[in-house]
Amino acid sequence: MNRIWQAHWPPGLDEARIRLPGEPLTAFLKGHAARTPRKPAIVFYGRSISFGELDDASDRFAGWLRGRGIGPGDCVALYLENCPQFAIAHFGALKAGAITVPLNPMHKAIEVQHEMEDSGARALVAAHSGREIVESVRAQTAVEAIALVSYRDYLPEQPSLPLPPSLLEEPAGPVGGRAAGVELFSAIVAAPARLQSPEPRAQHDTALIQYTSGTTGAPKGAELTHGNITANCELMRAFFGFTAADVMLSVVPWFHITGMEVQLNMMAYTGATLVALHRFDVETALRAIQQHRCTITTLIATVNVAIVNHPKTPEYDLGSLRLCTSGGAPVPAEIARRWEAITGHPLVEGYGLTETTAPTHSNPPHRPRYGTVGVPLPFTGVRVVSLDDGVTELPLGESGEITVRGPMVTKGYWRRPDATAEAIQDGWLRTGDIGRVDEEGYFTIEERKKDMIKASGYSVFPAEVEAIMYRHPAVAEVGVVGVPDAYRGEDVLAFVVRQPEAVATEREIVEWCRAQMAVYKAPRAVRFVPALPRTASGKLLKRALREQARDGTG
Repeated sequence: MNRIWQAHWPPGLDEARIRLPGEPLTAFLKGHAARTPRKPAIVFYGRSISFGELDDASDRFAGWLRGRGIGPGDCVALYLENCPQFAIAHFGALKAGAITVPLNPMHKAIEVQHEMEDSGARALVAAHSGREIVESVRAQTAVEAIALVSYRDYLPEQPSLPLPPSLLEEPAGPVGGRAAGVELFSAIVAAPARLQSPEPRAQHDTALIQYTSGTTGAPKGAELTHGNITANCELMRAFFGFTAADVMLSVVPWFHITGMEVQLNMMAYTGATLVALHRFDVETALRAIQQHRCTITTLIATVNVAIVNHPKTPEYDLGSLRLCTSGGAPVPAEIARRWEAITGHPLVEGYGLTETTAPTHSNPPHRPRYGTVGVPLPFTGVRVVSLDDGVTELPLGESGEITVRGPMVTKGYWRRPDATAEAIQDGWLRTGDIGRVDEEGYFTIEERKKDMIKASGYSVFPAEVEAIMYRHPAVAEVGVVGVPDAYRGEDVLAFVVRQPEAVATEREIVEWCRAQMAVYKAPRAVRFVPALPRTASGKLLKRALREQARDGTG
């Protein structure tokens, strides 16, 4: 495909002048710590962590890992909400030559155990709030060392922003005794031992394993390399104009590739300041923008809707914002227009995957086209190919599968050569998303992966939910689909065939699901049916279930 989209890149952007970095991300962090050691790297409810402090603390965490024989190629899992300790552990793991494995803190024991077992993580950093789950799965994993985090350790005496209930309820200190191999994170970063110099790692070495659900139901770990991370940081810097003078509001979870790459890693790469919230709250986010004069933020569609619709939004001064990028789900054009009216700047919608280290496409800030995901970033190859053979490139305006390649594309799935071979062919990543490109190079996503549900910006694969629901004694058969929701994008709906004699109610099954899996995955409703629609070969007909959901039948 002729790269027609280049005509719409931001003014002055010249791909020939972009140089992809050869150094790892931690080299940029160290550089900022050396040049501007007192500059705030992270501001957490009024507590400022400087680049010098972040660099030093991550050196100490790296030294702790190496002192326990954990280093190059080993996995370090982070089971945390957004907090300074997450950043310290992430950069410390990279300095030790290890691989960061972010775990969703909303995950329950079954989900945590799978990702811990699959990654083979030897170290785990977890909050006190997740301790019971950690202890329940530890024996089934390879973990040897655990660092327990108290979120309160990095809170100021007088917070400058309202604290979320989860922080207010957290114990102020260690809870009970500690088992062998369990240490306090606060003691680790206060210890004198530190890593003298980062372990050398090549650009193709894995730096990050981000789990993304698969259609088989078992989440797969996308291996993102040191080169993937710094390449996309540089491409975003060039496209959006990130600088060290920027102040970024960070509300997207860092365990998610968007929060990890677009916010946490970009802070270390550019030297910008990150104003981090533990969890999203509309008024707290608005106060943070006004208080810290934030210039950039990245949000998901549901957050955009919440901010635009909040009655107190007009009371806040958001004039400092020069850029707001959005992803995770399409943003209604009316919401985008209202955002622009409030802030004076357009809402910049983009597109990317876990497997592409976040964005491959974005609307140009100077020329957004609402309803599209914009144009490919520099160094990004994109084709729209036939749904029949997955190879034949289609002409402009025709719908097909979007395939991408470039320095940001994963090298494959952790310990899954079969899945890697299926997803990446001749260097092209098959996204599974259906879309088209117009005559000016703007892309539109028409359908998401066949069965994937997008709930509040999170990806939910029905097969994973179904696999867990089959553990319920009353469930004989189950089929899960997404149904439209004006606020969340989609809700999860489960069609259930009960076991003979079973009397479980819809409410009982919904509550059971919420206890077994992340809340956003759990069905918000259950419909009992006598049978599920299937093909002659026994394959479940999801299309028929979606029709039943739409028509209110079943």
